[in-house]
Amino acid sequence: MNHRTVGFLARSLPRRRARRIISVETKGAAVTQTSALDRLYEKVIAKGLCAACGACVGNCPYLVKYKGKTVKLDSCTRSDGKCYVYCPAAYFDPEPISQAIFNESYDNNGIGNFAEVKASRSTFDEILAVAQGGGTVTSLMGMALNKGLIDAAVVTSGKGSGGFAGGVVATTLEGVKGCAGSKFVGAHSLDALKEALQSGFTRIGIVGLPCQVRSLRKMQLYDMKDQDLKQRISLVIGLFCNWSFSVGEFQSLIRTRMGTKEIRKFDVPPPPANQLRVETEDGVQIISLDELKPLIQDACRQCPDMTSEFADVSVGMYEGRPGWNTLIIRSRAGLELVEMAIQSGVLQTEPFPVENLTHLRQASRNKKERVSRMTPEASGGHLACHD
Repeated sequence: MNHRTVGFLARSLPRRRARRIISVETKGAAVTQTSALDRLYEKVIAKGLCAACGACVGNCPYLVKYKGKTVKLDSCTRSDGKCYVYCPAAYFDPEPISQAIFNESYDNNGIGNFAEVKASRSTFDEILAVAQGGGTVTSLMGMALNKGLIDAAVVTSGKGSGGFAGGVVATTLEGVKGCAGSKFVGAHSLDALKEALQSGFTRIGIVGLPCQVRSLRKMQLYDMKDQDLKQRISLVIGLFCNWSFSVGEFQSLIRTRMGTKEIRKFDVPPPPANQLRVETEDGVQIISLDELKPLIQDACRQCPDMTSEFADVSVGMYEGRPGWNTLIIRSRAGLELVEMAIQSGVLQTEPFPVENLTHLRQASRNKKERVSRMTPEASGGHLACHD
């Protein structure tokens, strides 16, 4: 076998895998008559299942984000396009992802594979002042930049293009700190990964919601453009998420209610509060979640993953303990990151109570069960669009 043949096989392998994905998702039915973009539009976007993760708009010239929505500009003839293969709402099989990331089978225990769960918080007052909960995500990503573990971070800014929340590429702790805090919206953040890759960064860290983490792992597994994504996506920090609002509708409501006041932070306290707290320059204002629930993305109601099960580490609020986070350490890379943060004095950690872990697992199972009643394949980690 000569070097040209070897090169051809290496280049064609990702596309063979992509065709297998589409074949499995359609139970072997022929799809050559339909382009990947048409399938994405028909099965995901038109059905309201787009979570605005940003993977497709960062990989397809025919898709753009507009006022928080994913918009199709033109048609495409590719049957194996990245837009559909990388979409987290298309067929997702947790087994090969788990083997690739954790070197073991998928653990359907409620919160996925993990090595350890801790309570954590930043040791820096300036991060705690702007962060959500304990500032764990900002501290970990900032330390990864400062230590050279990564050379760029893809994070979500509340002040993206067009006035909407969106992804940005940060290369300093200050850049990461400027994006601290929960946004509670689908923000197409993964479109910024394209900028990071085109800029030549080789060790990229990404903070994402569960849908975005799933998309990232599909990118690494199939890597259809041979971009060395397994190596270049070096760190994935996942966020806990039950739902996100549609960004256009949410920001319109906030502008109507808050006017021109500067928004400093959003927070959703644990039940039974049932409220969104909006911190402005004039103090805190309360909006009932009953008023906001119609703005939740339909895609979120069909997502079975509450804790970003395929991240290196996952971070969420610590219910009942303000100023702290729940930290799930999943992969070897995640374990090494957290150990370095503790040894460097960046992060303070404590044991996570067994009863809290039991509650977290049950909450995650409850979400999976709700979704499985709507989408049978979702209960074990799969999420598929149906013909």
